[in-house]
Amino acid sequence: MPENTRYGFPVEAWEAAKQQANALLEERARERGTTTYAELCREVTAITLKPRSWAIMGFLNEICTEADAKHGIMLASLVVRADSGMPGDGYFRNAARLGRDVSDPEDYWRSEVERIYDVFATER
Repeated sequence: MPENTRYGFPVEAWEAAKQQANALLEERARERGTTTYAELCREVTAITLKPRSWAIMGFLNEICTEADAKHGIMLASLVVRADSGMPGDGYFRNAARLGRDVSDPEDYWRSEVERIYDVFATER
């Protein structure tokens, strides 16, 4: 893959898409809500993402890594599957990679969502 692309997308467009996604997720956090993978893919217009793709997994992993460095949270915790209301398996693998204890995935996810809500409630 060429150096100036991310999952086949130009780096500039990829970064613009992450800004769009971050804005959506921060809005959802302030509302104490979530969004589905499909909704996120519709709302991000800088690139064309598909809910079940390697690109969306890499995209959300980058968002989590950056939010973890900035706020100590995994912002993409707010992106959930429409059928279960929880993130997909890739989310939990990334959480473990970032050092989170996901031995009880649902408990971890619920506590992380509350932490995200707290971060953005104080940033108003």
